[in-house]
Amino acid sequence: MAKQNDRPTLATVAARAGVSIKTASRVLNGEKHVAASTAEKVEAAAEVLGFRLNSTARRLRAGGRSPYIGVVLSDAGDAFQARAFAAVEAELAALDLRPVVTVVGDDPDREETFLDECLANDLTGIIVIRAHPEAAETYARAASAPGTRIVSLDPAVEGSGISIVAGDDREAGRLAAEQLLAHGHRALGVIGDHSPSLITTRRLQGIQDAIAGRRGIGWRAYMREDAHDEASAKNVVAAWLGSRSAPGALITLSATVTQGAIDACRRLGEWPALVGIDDFPTAELLDVTVVDRNVESLAAEAVRRLRSGVEPSVAGEDGGRLGDGEGPNPSGTTGDSRADDGASDFDNALCVIARGSGEEPPDIR
Repeated sequence: MAKQNDRPTLATVAARAGVSIKTASRVLNGEKHVAASTAEKVEAAAEVLGFRLNSTARRLRAGGRSPYIGVVLSDAGDAFQARAFAAVEAELAALDLRPVVTVVGDDPDREETFLDECLANDLTGIIVIRAHPEAAETYARAASAPGTRIVSLDPAVEGSGISIVAGDDREAGRLAAEQLLAHGHRALGVIGDHSPSLITTRRLQGIQDAIAGRRGIGWRAYMREDAHDEASAKNVVAAWLGSRSAPGALITLSATVTQGAIDACRRLGEWPALVGIDDFPTAELLDVTVVDRNVESLAAEAVRRLRSGVEPSVAGEDGGRLGDGEGPNPSGTTGDSRADDGASDFDNALCVIARGSGEEPPDIR
């Protein structure tokens, strides 16, 4: 008898049932042409020993692929990434697929190691929610491996063999700035994320688009990049609000940065107008205006492409080609929907969710 802590194997089941390993395998894999009495002995032995077939190994032996999908996040605490992962996990579960997750933080080497492990274990595919800004070439190399499928919600992860499902970040920046300009603001404080990030770069381009041709708009004096966590964003905003020439309005380029800015405002009792990009769980309670997108739709499209093997295309500078989807629009302002070539329409429209913080005129503090 196997020891209590020993993991039962097919051989131990076969020995207990008094049959060959091949016969035990045929019974436990549900194959036909096995005597009923023999099948009963094998099943009884498996139950007593607590043996369970390795469904992944069985699938691979049958010529299938692993039920596991590699999922990459750069920051598990970021609200957008947390929302996107929850939606991706739900979509995968509906297909009996399971995510294997890594959070790379500021370590691109960890990302490269994870991709190597995904390829070595023949994972069905990889979904990139957010990558380290320096890891784009790593994905290009991984995508060149035969049979590898990579779908990315991060527009910086591009190249042959990679399908991009991403929103129009340039348009997100434009919408955020337009919302504040429409309410009379002329001094805008802009707080960015990682400066090498393509997402940050495009959102800043969108702000420039909104300001182009307008006179008397100040923002460069109040622009700070690389405030990519709550603490640094909080410090930037606290310094601004404590000065005599504080900006009258803030644009925060990620949900994490928005939360840091709100914390600084709360502690100092100063409440400039604010528009953040990407929604977060407490934004509605705090009356924070945001530019957001349908994260669930992005996740569903990413999983669909992973499973169907949609031919990828490389997104252009503006994030891809136009699609036709339209999302919820609480404020009546929408941006363009962006999608890859050859993909079905999906709800990827940007919208301004006006909750009050972005609609205050300059004289209300």
